[in-house]
Amino acid sequence: MGPGARGWGRWLPGLAALLTLPSGPPGCWGARIVGGHEVTPHSRPYMASVSFEGRHHCGGFLLRARWVVSAAHCFSDRDPHSGLVVLGAHDLQSSEPTQQVLGIAAVVRHPDYQPTTHANDICLLRLNGSAVLGPAVGLLALPRRGARPPSVGTRCRVAGWGFVSDFEEPPPGLMEAEVRVLGLHVCNSSWRGQLSPAMLCTHSGDGRRRGFCSADSGGPLVCRSRAHGLISFSGLWCGDPKTPDVYTQVSAFVTWIWDVVRRGGPLPGSTGRPV
Repeated sequence: MGPGARGWGRWLPGLAALLTLPSGPPGCWGARIVGGHEVTPHSRPYMASVSFEGRHHCGGFLLRARWVVSAAHCFSDRDPHSGLVVLGAHDLQSSEPTQQVLGIAAVVRHPDYQPTTHANDICLLRLNGSAVLGPAVGLLALPRRGARPPSVGTRCRVAGWGFVSDFEEPPPGLMEAEVRVLGLHVCNSSWRGQLSPAMLCTHSGDGRRRGFCSADSGGPLVCRSRAHGLISFSGLWCGDPKTPDVYTQVSAFVTWIWDVVRRGGPLPGSTGRPV
């Protein structure tokens, strides 16, 4: 799917890309959802597109009519005033009658978000209006409080609107790939011990390249109809089994999420940014 599962900008070919890698865990610099397929239009009604200057930037999912969950790193060096959330979309290049476009009233990052390690890479977006729920716009459930992450080998789905070629070719519509949960210990070995306990990993399960890529950040990993992961970062090459995809483990943040929603905005100590 499209630019940096870390939101680092467009893919740079050849040696130039290797010379300009940021510090910290590398993000995906490839440019397509690997091993995926286009979904039936509006069959994932919870999916949200976060755009800046008319361009899709990150994903997210609709939790409540006025709340979207996304990744904290999506808003690094971004002014929420200029951001829009698109709901009810399949083809972002078309003006679909099902689409609802809302502004962002506040961005609430987790207070312990660490940009260099991507620990606690999660945020809530309070919309400037309420989404109208229907066949094309719906909610996605969180794991229950205290729920454990999915067991190793569980089949899950990850979706997004990232580019489908290294030349920034947009996808025909929402793309999705089936992946399997990988044990955090095994995943952490691949990442040389850089992962924190509140992270979750997936791989293709068959040794093939399959998973998320750039511009998919913030989108959900859906396991058994619940959002168990939030796209955070992956390796230099998307879907590479040597560097499994890494997500924020949503179950570790359920209490924080509902506290923010219940209060209607930032908690004391949170990095809320009202606009």
